[in-house]
Amino acid sequence: MKILLIEDEISFVEKMQGLAQSENSSFEIVVPTDVGLQDTYDGEGTAVEEQLLARVKKICESRGTKLVILDTDLSQIRNGIGQTAYRQAFQTLGIPVCRYTKRQSQTAISKFEGVMRLANEGTTAVWIPGTMVKGDLETTGIINWLLAVNEGFEELFNALTPELLGQSLGPAGILARALGRPSANSDFLGYTAQNFFFFAPAANVDGLKTEKEPRNQSTRLGYWLFNYILAFPGPILNANATAAFLNLTLDSFKNEVVRSLIESAKYSGPFHKLDEFYWREDLLKILDKYGGDIVTAQPLEGVVLERVDKDNPGSSAFLCVLTDKPIAASSAAPQPDWIPAGAQLTRIGQDIYDELGPMLSV
Repeated sequence: MKILLIEDEISFVEKMQGLAQSENSSFEIVVPTDVGLQDTYDGEGTAVEEQLLARVKKICESRGTKLVILDTDLSQIRNGIGQTAYRQAFQTLGIPVCRYTKRQSQTAISKFEGVMRLANEGTTAVWIPGTMVKGDLETTGIINWLLAVNEGFEELFNALTPELLGQSLGPAGILARALGRPSANSDFLGYTAQNFFFFAPAANVDGLKTEKEPRNQSTRLGYWLFNYILAFPGPILNANATAAFLNLTLDSFKNEVVRSLIESAKYSGPFHKLDEFYWREDLLKILDKYGGDIVTAQPLEGVVLERVDKDNPGSSAFLCVLTDKPIAASSAAPQPDWIPAGAQLTRIGQDIYDELGPMLSV
């Protein structure tokens, strides 16, 4: 796999190149200095944005680029091009972008800002976790993460057959069928109300009509799935949200018997290697076998499991989107408008809501 790295700090470039040159590496890093991407642009004639698009299109076609890694701060590349222009160019081309910042903190405010970025900028990039771009890159897991992200986008691209794209299904219907879950159409519709911008037409430059191209459509659906549907648990739940749905603490959810009982509900679609995901619909079917409570399953007889909501053992808890931890219904604040209606398991803890106050009402 060939990755284009757009970064202005030499030390980070060298670290990434070192990983690419390791014996176990399965990818190749292309950097701006390899392809003249840091060169200045003409001040007259064609707009700079059009020049940039033409340049990156030529680079990606000649190099076979599948994925772009983009630093948020490019101040040391003094050619007048910032990361926003790059994201827009690659959005037009339909090439997935993984964006990052090396100055990311872990405070409640920064996590909230990160969630809001998904809602406001999720159409043009996915975010690399901050812990993966700091320290010794050989131990952060960034390589496997990037490979899993690329694989997810490729899976979607391969699933978008001409027959599927030829139907008038809308984004929710197309994605549901691409994942092999037509029944998820109604659930995915709950993620469209506030975010039509995920599917607004891409800019056309020099007659390049990319919005109808399968590669462009699959990348947009990938951003929607990654940044919205998977980020705000509803029909598809990450491991922590699944624990909340079963009303189990994270430690109790690690129980091997619990995991074996819900194995058949595992999600195996695009980006599944980035976490442990489950279909809520399938979990409901499993719970129906045990009267709505996994703890009553015969294989768990005698096993001590701790509840998230001890006062309502047979009910579901929620996942706080700012801590990624299960919380009881009594500890959850009202759902802000920026959390999609389809994210039925997503809430914010009342304590964090009180701490951040008006910020959460935007």
